[in-house]
Amino acid sequence: MADTRQAIVAWAHWLMEHKAEMNYSEGPARMSAIGVWPPKFPIDCDCSAFVTLCYWLAGADDPNGQHYDHEGYTGTLLSHGLIIPREQVQAGDVIVYGPGTGWHTALVVEPGHDPLTISMGQQGDPSLVYVSQDGRQPQTYLRFHTGANKVRTPHELDKPVVKVAESASVTAPKVQPVATAEPKPQPPVEPAHIEAKPEATQSAPVAPHEAESAEAVHSGPIAKMEHLIEEIIEGPKS
Repeated sequence: MADTRQAIVAWAHWLMEHKAEMNYSEGPARMSAIGVWPPKFPIDCDCSAFVTLCYWLAGADDPNGQHYDHEGYTGTLLSHGLIIPREQVQAGDVIVYGPGTGWHTALVVEPGHDPLTISMGQQGDPSLVYVSQDGRQPQTYLRFHTGANKVRTPHELDKPVVKVAESASVTAPKVQPVATAEPKPQPPVEPAHIEAKPEATQSAPVAPHEAESAEAVHSGPIAKMEHLIEEIIEGPKS
């Protein structure tokens, strides 16, 4: 079980840093901040509600012994706490001023011959006040159970109130290699399936001896016959 003393003191200092948003009140809302997490401003409280709030924020038991039922005052602190001498006072202990059920209470933040407290006694508080500065008598120092299973500090406010669940890491499924089929051999293409490119038409060269034979034909008997026919038709040439 952890001890909440340092956390109780830390919360008292934290509330003092936000004194501009703290209101002194002895009305029905003076303990309304207890049970609200994270703390919401403005906060209304009196001296005993301030001490009770610091204990609740730290995770300690109710110093009034009433399970944080939004009740309690200096009288319930006196009836539930253990009275200790000033020499045994530690940070996180409480002082109650006045006789009977008490007039005022404050939280000890530094022990010693003249303990330093944080007090919520008027508008503008909480403030640092030495016990000698207050001076009211009698002065009763009280100790309460400060053990807790879980200690809560102002550092908790640095974390997001609503924690977004971390997205689970998604492992990409392993891609199985796809077996590539070997290409099947294609049947050879028959020549008839291939369209031939047209070629330019060229006249076959005539051999020289063939040309001479053709000329001889035109100068032979056929030529004489053609000459004779022309004379018959046209008449003899003079």
